[in-house]
Amino acid sequence: MDQAINIDIGTSGIRAQLLNLMDSSVLRTAILSRNPLPGANVVDHMDFAIRYGQATAHKILISAINSLINNLKPKNLKRIAVCGNPIQLSLFEGIEIRDLAFAGKNALGKINLKPPKRDGHIVSGNEIGLYEDVDVVIPPSVRHEIGADALAMMIKTGFLDAQETCAVTDYGTNAEMALKVGDKIYTGSAAAGPAIEGQQISKGMLATPGAIADLRLSGGWQALVLDEKLRLVEGPKINLRNGTFKDIGYPVKGITGTGVIALMYAGLVTGVIKPPHIESDKILLGKRITFTEKDVIEAGKAFGALRAGHLTLMHEAGIAYEDLETMYMCGASGTYVDPLKARFTGIVPATAKRIVQCGNTSLELAKDLALEPEYLSYLNEMKKSILPDHIIFASSPTFSAIYIQEIALWNEGMPLEKYNANLERSGIQPIPQKLQETIIEREYERDIHELGKCLEIVESQLDFIATIQCNGCDTCVKECQEEALSRKYESVRINTARCLGTACRRCEERCPEKKLSISNFKLELPESVGMEK
Repeated sequence: MDQAINIDIGTSGIRAQLLNLMDSSVLRTAILSRNPLPGANVVDHMDFAIRYGQATAHKILISAINSLINNLKPKNLKRIAVCGNPIQLSLFEGIEIRDLAFAGKNALGKINLKPPKRDGHIVSGNEIGLYEDVDVVIPPSVRHEIGADALAMMIKTGFLDAQETCAVTDYGTNAEMALKVGDKIYTGSAAAGPAIEGQQISKGMLATPGAIADLRLSGGWQALVLDEKLRLVEGPKINLRNGTFKDIGYPVKGITGTGVIALMYAGLVTGVIKPPHIESDKILLGKRITFTEKDVIEAGKAFGALRAGHLTLMHEAGIAYEDLETMYMCGASGTYVDPLKARFTGIVPATAKRIVQCGNTSLELAKDLALEPEYLSYLNEMKKSILPDHIIFASSPTFSAIYIQEIALWNEGMPLEKYNANLERSGIQPIPQKLQETIIEREYERDIHELGKCLEIVESQLDFIATIQCNGCDTCVKECQEEALSRKYESVRINTARCLGTACRRCEERCPEKKLSISNFKLELPESVGMEK
C-alpha cells in the first residue's frame, strides 16, 4: 500500500496525517503540540533564525518534523506535502528568509539580497534532511507576505468563488485575513499573539485533549473540554463569582484559545470581568488551573489585533461594515470557538450576516497536494490571477489608530462610546454597538476533518545545552514562566519548543552573576536526524 503524508506547519504547532494513496483515506494523525522553534510567534521564529543562524533553525524544524513522521509509522512512503506561511516553509526548506524580515527594495539592496522565488515546486527529501526517496511538495506563496496558508483559506472555503462581499480569517498566532469586494481582494496579517492559541495564558494550551475549549450556561457555567478524539464533551461546572468549581466530567489540563474567548465572554456578560480587572482577581477553572488579570490583558491584545485588522481591511476597501455578507472562519480557533461569543469579544466582524466555520484549510490543501501533486501546477497558475492589495498593518495609519483604541478598551477599561468617538475623529466609521442576527454554519465537527484510526500527541524534546560554571542558585530556572529551563550540575538545558526566544531572554536578565547567555548554547539533536526507515 503506497502512502503519503500531509503536514500543516503552524506557528503554534504542527499537524500531520498519514494517507492511503489507493483510496485517499486518512490512516493516522499526529500533532506536535508546540512549534519546536524558540519564540511565541512567527516574528520571534524569524528573529531567532536571523540571530542564531538559519541552518540551526532549519535543523530544529526538520528534526521535529522527522519525529512527527516517525510517530505516524509510514510504510512505502511516496511523498510528503506541506503547507504554512512563507517563514515556516522557508525555514523548513532551508532557504533565505531575510527578505521576509525587511520591507522595501532599498532595505534589501543595502544587504545585497536577492529574494528567492517562492513558486510551488517539488524537492527531494534528502535535499532538506528528510528521507531521501521521498518527494516533498511545497506550495506557492501568492506574494512574499501572503503564504500558502492564506492561499489555502481562500481556496478551501469557497471565498474566491463567492459573488457577495465576504471575508476569511485563519485564526491563530499570526492571523491571515482577506476581504473580497467584487473582483478585488484585500489581504492582511494580524499578529494576534499566542493568546489566541491558548499560549502565554497562565494555564493555556493548544487545542489538544484536556483543554477547555468553550463554556455554556447549564445551571451555571459548564466547561466543554476536548476529548481524545478532539470532540467537545462536558467538563467541570464553574462558578465565576465565588471562585469555585465542581470537578466532574472529562479531566481538565488547561484552557485553549477558544476557551479563553468563551471565558472572557462569560466574564463580560456577568460583570465578573471588567477589563482589565477580575472581580476576585482570578477565576478558578479546575485544580491549580486559574485565569488571572494578566490573562485578561493578554487576551485583550489578541482580540484588539484581530478586530483592528478586520476594520482596517473594510476601511481600505471603502465599504460600510454592514456590507459584509459572509465571514469564513478557519483553523483550530476558528472551528472550536462559538461564533456568537467571538462576535461579542470583537474577533469576528459584528455585521456579518452569515458565519461559516471551515476547519484546518492549510492541512486540507497539503492533503490535496499529497494525493495529487499535479495540483501544484494549477496553484502556480492560480496565484498569478490573485493580485491582492496587501496592507502591511505595522505601517498602516488606519490599523494603528484602531489598535490604540483597542489597547485602551481592554487594558485601561475605556468605554466603548469614547472608543467610537475617537475612531470618528480619525475618519474611521464607528463599530456598531448592537449585534445583528446572523446565520451560523459549521462544516466540520473538528478542525481536522478526519483523524483516521488514532491520534498521537507528540512533545518536542529538542534542547539547547550549555556548560556554565556558576553558584547554582537556579534563578534562571525559577524565573522561566514557560518551564523551558532545567539544570543538572554545570549543564543547563533549554527546551526549544517551550522557550520564548529572543523576545524574552528573562533567564539572561535575571542571572545574578551574568554568566548565562543564549549565545553560548548549542543545539543537541537526536543521534538520527533523518527519518527512520
